Amino acid sequence: MKFLLIGIVLAAACRGTLSPLSNRIEIGQESYIVFAADGEDGMGDLFASAPLGGPAWQITFSRVDERLPALSPDGVMLAFDRGRLPGDTATRSVVVMNLLNGSEREVIAPGVLHPQAIGWSTDGRRVVVRGASGTVAVPVPPASAEPVAATAEESAQLGVRLGEDLAAEARVCSGGSGVCVVLSNGDEITLDSAAVSPVAWYGDSVAYLRSGQWVIHPLAGGHTRLLRWERVVINPRSISRFRAPR
Repeated sequence: MKFLLIGIVLAAACRGTLSPLSNRIEIGQESYIVFAADGEDGMGDLFASAPLGGPAWQITFSRVDERLPALSPDGVMLAFDRGRLPGDTATRSVVVMNLLNGSEREVIAPGVLHPQAIGWSTDGRRVVVRGASGTVAVPVPPASAEPVAATAEESAQLGVRLGEDLAAEARVCSGGSGVCVVLSNGDEITLDSAAVSPVAWYGDSVAYLRSGQWVIHPLAGGHTRLLRWERVVINPRSISRFRAPR
């Protein structure tokens, strides 16, 4: 019994101290993406890969649905939406995971908000969450506080801003379908009339989902390409990216 208790204590002490991306990605130092896809049980799990695809590594292995991953500006923290029970799509919480050691903390309790989009403040100190009733911000661990109304600047971080000067934004076209680039003067340029879920990509490109596949679309000319992974990835969605320091 004594050795059993010691084993339980040691297991508890080790929990959350091993990064799911150990020896795969140099967290905070190299560019990478995180996305949601169907896990073995058909529920949403989170995966990571290099920006060009290739190997895809699973980050979460829970039986509840996880979605809307959002990497912090420094690439170390990952915020995401998690269901409370298997099959529960109504009672959601927001969780922050430290990708250096795998530790997690719930920052918005289940049922408080049904997240529609998740992002970060520019300084990485607050997680920004948009729900049906508005947009809130909450400090990241180890700070602990209740969600408060997000500032206008924080709310703007949930948009898909393009370019270093933030002069354009990718979003659903004004007609209600397709992905367009909207310039600072209000002009709208259609990128793909059959696309959804735009993401600001690396360099001068935009990524979006079309017919179940992720397309990388250069804005300064060149050919589009598909994002592919070595393993079978079922229903990939909700991509977040981190760009390594130059």
